[in-house]
Amino acid sequence: MTLTFSIVGINALETVLHPVRLRIVHALLDREMTSRQLAAELDDVPQASLYRHVGRLAEAGVLRVTREEPVRGGTQRTYTVVESAVTLGPDDFGGASPDDHQRYFAAFAGALVAGFDKYLRDGAAPVRDGVAYQQVPIWATPAEARELSAAVTELLQPLRTGKGKRRRSTFAMVVHPS
Repeated sequence: MTLTFSIVGINALETVLHPVRLRIVHALLDREMTSRQLAAELDDVPQASLYRHVGRLAEAGVLRVTREEPVRGGTQRTYTVVESAVTLGPDDFGGASPDDHQRYFAAFAGALVAGFDKYLRDGAAPVRDGVAYQQVPIWATPAEARELSAAVTELLQPLRTGKGKRRRSTFAMVVHPS
């Protein structure tokens, strides 16, 4: 699933916009993890805070429990993202104010920076890992920009499964007039 950064419902949106919660949602896109696995992946987030944020996301309907198993007198839950909770329709996106869009974009960029920071702390080798970041000016009408975004999203679809020797990577795309 692609996090197109659109959220259904103001409650879910406000819940996801917190930087740590956005990172949790990103970590769970297209996969399932326990809180313990999330804690290992987001090792810079204190465990108690992480559990609190996971609980809030689940309560808001952004995360769904896919499995429950008894573990040492407690219950271990496995979570995934509810795709419909992180997808906005064109009317919702179009109805957002400029201030809303600024908050959405700041959260998006913050999560991207935090993910890259974690990569750098975890033994980065940018050349080996194929890291790339670039800005490419294009000349396009709004319709052409939408078509480009849709075409790139379609090209990425076959790479959204973790089969074989694939390593999870983040592909972020922003198209805006400059």
